[in-house]
Amino acid sequence: MNKLAKEYPFVHIYAQQKPRQPVIIKGSTEGLCVLLNAIVAAIAYQENNGTAEVFDGDAEVYEVVVRLVDTHDELAPLPYQKQ
Repeated sequence: MNKLAKEYPFVHIYAQQKPRQPVIIKGSTEGLCVLLNAIVAAIAYQENNGTAEVFDGDAEVYEVVVRLVDTHDELAPLPYQKQ
């Protein structure tokens, strides 16, 4: 098996396929640390989103956005749904 390159933060977030199914996050140590830092940043700097720039298994770069919310209204809309 090919080992993941340590200099790149690899993370893959698998969405639910049906209700009550878990969301699965897989990542290298570097990738999970970048994701953890984004979560901490979202909590520490509540006026900003926490972001993590990571790579998926195909070495495609993407951004993970972590946003702290306080109400059901903020939590409810789908992220790509226009409000």
